[in-house]
Amino acid sequence: MALRPFVLFLPLGLWSEWAAAVATEHPEDLVELLAGTDTHNGSSPSNGNVLPMAKRPHGFNDWAPQTNLEGNAWWFRRAESTFFGIRCTHQPSPWIGDYGHFLVQPHIADAPQELKYTPGTSTFRPYLFKADLQDMTMELAPTSHAALVRVTFPESVTGRLSLTIGSGSVEATGGTISGHTTQNNGGVPADWRGMFFVMKAITPSIASGSVGVAIAKKTSATLQFPSGSGPVVVALATSFISREQAELNLRQEVGSLSFDQVVNQGRAEWKARLRHVEVEALDDSQLRVFYTNLWRSMLFPRFLQEVNEKGREVHFSPYRNEVLPGKLVADSGFWDAYRTVYTLQSIVSPDNLGGLIDGWVNAFNEAGWLPQWPSPGQRRSMTGSMGDFVLGDAIAKSTWGFVSGFNVTNAYEAIRKDAFIEGEGSYGRVGLRDYIQKGYVPESDFKPSHSLSDGAQGFPESVTRTQNYYIADAVVARAAKLLGRADDHDALLARSKRYGVLFNNETLFFQPKSASGHFYAPFDPLAWRNGFTESGGWQYRFYVPHDVEGLKALYRGSLCDRIKAMLTHTSGPAFHVGGYGNVIHEMMEAAAIQPNFGLYAHSNQPVHHILWVAKRAGCSDIADQYLRKATSELYTARGWAGDEDNGEMASWYILSALGIYSLEGGKDEMVLGSPAVVSATVHLPRGRTLKVTTKNQTEGNVYVQSVMWTPSGRVSRPVTDVLRYTELMGGGTLTFTMAGAPKPPSVPRSTADPVRVFV
Repeated sequence: MALRPFVLFLPLGLWSEWAAAVATEHPEDLVELLAGTDTHNGSSPSNGNVLPMAKRPHGFNDWAPQTNLEGNAWWFRRAESTFFGIRCTHQPSPWIGDYGHFLVQPHIADAPQELKYTPGTSTFRPYLFKADLQDMTMELAPTSHAALVRVTFPESVTGRLSLTIGSGSVEATGGTISGHTTQNNGGVPADWRGMFFVMKAITPSIASGSVGVAIAKKTSATLQFPSGSGPVVVALATSFISREQAELNLRQEVGSLSFDQVVNQGRAEWKARLRHVEVEALDDSQLRVFYTNLWRSMLFPRFLQEVNEKGREVHFSPYRNEVLPGKLVADSGFWDAYRTVYTLQSIVSPDNLGGLIDGWVNAFNEAGWLPQWPSPGQRRSMTGSMGDFVLGDAIAKSTWGFVSGFNVTNAYEAIRKDAFIEGEGSYGRVGLRDYIQKGYVPESDFKPSHSLSDGAQGFPESVTRTQNYYIADAVVARAAKLLGRADDHDALLARSKRYGVLFNNETLFFQPKSASGHFYAPFDPLAWRNGFTESGGWQYRFYVPHDVEGLKALYRGSLCDRIKAMLTHTSGPAFHVGGYGNVIHEMMEAAAIQPNFGLYAHSNQPVHHILWVAKRAGCSDIADQYLRKATSELYTARGWAGDEDNGEMASWYILSALGIYSLEGGKDEMVLGSPAVVSATVHLPRGRTLKVTTKNQTEGNVYVQSVMWTPSGRVSRPVTDVLRYTELMGGGTLTFTMAGAPKPPSVPRSTADPVRVFV
């Protein structure tokens, strides 16, 4: 039974600092798997667009109930009480789709049929799914490549368990079902053999001592158990390599373990991972939200390697269509994840991060380019080459001694290629030649339609592309410097500083330009896609996280006021449809939070840097206020303000709740914010710990008055808004003193130009 969170009462002398703190010894039982599962379809507002996945950390397979047969990517909805089985899935996002999936369903009738269950009374845990299905009970406990299923049928009837695929083949022999499923939505070779599976009845029949009998049809097969069999246990395993490897995966991960032993093993693994960060929260709700988000941060990318009969890691390569040695990862898009996912991993689990980077380096070695959204192979999705940020940052942290396990030379080769070689097909940077020559990518798709005056080729969403290239170049430049590549460093650093080329000094917005160098006009910063990805000019107005001082210079002393104007723009239109031509779900989500957050559309990734840019720029009052407002209002046990996106939204929450954030990849700097929790202990490698503590922490005390840093075994010192990553990873204590009002300024603010709200 799961333990309840406990309230930690503090000595009377500390009552003024902490009234009470809520903690738990079992964070794995506080995770809300159903969070974010209310989205109806692709045109409706999202509160996560996620699945209630039972799986292991970064596991090979995910398992979730299927509640409808509509044939689209929204095959589970929390509100539905229909049940069509448990789906083995690899769907990272409904916008990417599933591959290598099949369905497992218990039934009493001759064929599978619609069943009923109650989501609210079912058990959804990271390590266990359990539901009452009319007259039956179904349970599933996952490993990475396998799972055990336990079904309790009525005593007096024949029980059946069917495995169904959409395409591929299935066969049955004795008490075993095997085959392969070839269903996919792209990212696989033309002659992909699919995912192999094996399902075995391992519970003897009470009546005869024999195992269940398997019966196969064209796309399904059924295990049949005589009446009186009692709880039936069935083992499943999968492989992208072969049926034999699936059998081996089953022996390696399940073997002779009982169902309860697999449950306990999974629970212990999740407990250990989640307790890398032990928090004391303001209340039970915050504690649940914290560990739900920490769990989400540990699901993707997915490891695709398997262990062969010689005990070596191997994987099927969707890029080469063959089995190759080593790790491989997939099902994560760098456009989203670069912002927070890997930074968080570099703090809470740098050893695991090294393995993930190794998987990405192998993907580059096999594809010839670093894929930006593989599922399992490269998919044409989103803009930029933000994997350069992730690998460049990992190279830096490798040279500092905190991340290892990957080939640094190959990693640099991957990101250097993106920076200097024109992209091919869906790989690399489009418009790189223009970017190098002009300092920006010209726009081709501005709405209302305009023809390029010189007839030159341009590219849609050009401002976003260009800004992403600036950010990526800054990180690659830092990696180059650390590796002694001075020429690369100098060229890329200079390129990263050219963001002023797209900044209009009249409007004070970044705007799309034609190939001839003219700003498109008229410019509407509320219009989405007119030069921008999934947002408009307002959301990309401060997208220079790699050079906040330079951004301040562009705004001539008014940056803090401009950010405040965005956050307080709480009336009027939240958007114009612009180049999209119709309302998309991100627009609806942005409008839903406008009354409290203005045009700060935290429901999507393009703004996730802004409050931290504000903090780094010295706009502490507005940053502290809205960082805490975002963590308390936009993250709940019910879900998120928009698509959670493979751990990015969740990782933003964890970093922000701890009061630490990285704006610049490859730079030895963490920005300090306004922590939301009462305290936290982060368990670092080599037995070190990072402690985050607060004084006077309450829900209303959001403003930081001072920060003290006490390195392990050394003397405390005051710090302002930044601290080196290498210092944090050495261990120590960060102490934030909080208050309900902003800290009085130590020096008068400079007089800024009057703010013009340009809408």
